[in-house]
Amino acid sequence: MNNKPFPLPTGYFGIPLGLSALSLTWAHVDELFTYSHLISNILGSIAVLIWVLFIAMYIYKIFAYRSEVLEEYRCPIRFSFISMIPITTMLSGAILFRWIPTLGESLIWIGTIGQLLFSSIRISELWKGGTFQQKSTRPPFYLPAVAANFTSAGSLAMLGYHDLGYLFLGAGFFAWIIFEPVLLQHLRISSIEAPFRPTMGIILAPAFVGVSAYFSLNGGEVDTFAKFLWGYGFLQLFFLWRLLYWISENGINIGFWAFSFGLASLANSAIVYYRAGVLPELAVISFSFANIAIGYLILMTLWKLIKGQFWLKAK
Repeated sequence: MNNKPFPLPTGYFGIPLGLSALSLTWAHVDELFTYSHLISNILGSIAVLIWVLFIAMYIYKIFAYRSEVLEEYRCPIRFSFISMIPITTMLSGAILFRWIPTLGESLIWIGTIGQLLFSSIRISELWKGGTFQQKSTRPPFYLPAVAANFTSAGSLAMLGYHDLGYLFLGAGFFAWIIFEPVLLQHLRISSIEAPFRPTMGIILAPAFVGVSAYFSLNGGEVDTFAKFLWGYGFLQLFFLWRLLYWISENGINIGFWAFSFGLASLANSAIVYYRAGVLPELAVISFSFANIAIGYLILMTLWKLIKGQFWLKAK
């Protein structure tokens, strides 16, 4: 048994998550940028390599740090981060699908089935009562029921299973609108501790990830529903921008990758808006802003690695 904390927090899966989503975004702009596929392939290769490394480390963690894994699973807050494993599995599968279709499709199905099993088992346990408290209502709770289902919807659409994808889109959408007021009420009546505040970046994800999944299913039609989702996503973005100084009280750190899935999905949906000729100026600004923000996260992470501040250490 190890007394030291495992050096890789499960929340670090937000890194391959954001990079994978950004890679898939750049794969859609080949007619707009000459080297878009090269950028997409570089980002995708890095994302998959990081995902493989983190998966290998997590498997080792299961055997060597079993008590820590069980503690995280049983925690009514931190268990949500585990769902990033099947989410990144699906996104890695979507990237690999362009190079090795059989492997890519297999990973998408493994991630889809895995996230459904995990959320069904773990979230249903909360319905028994006794473990979930008001303080358990935190932004990571979006991950297992909302982000995972939206990712399944988009991934299955890529494989051609549109009807099945709509089922996952609906599951994620209703899970989102049911949980959203509960979370916002919690944020209004009690404050999140400074070290945990970067997870508020997850709040940015549902609207933009949801509309990206919706575009994958409806063929890229910018209809009224898509505009509703984009509008709400921008509202959340403005709120989070206003709170950025407060959120970053402890400095910008790896936890800020929580913003990356929403940012990458903002860029992805912006491409669809631009192609459709709907709010093209806003689409260009949004695409540029999202890429600059994620670029900053990449540079910050590299700097943390160079300074030896990346891996979790015992206090």
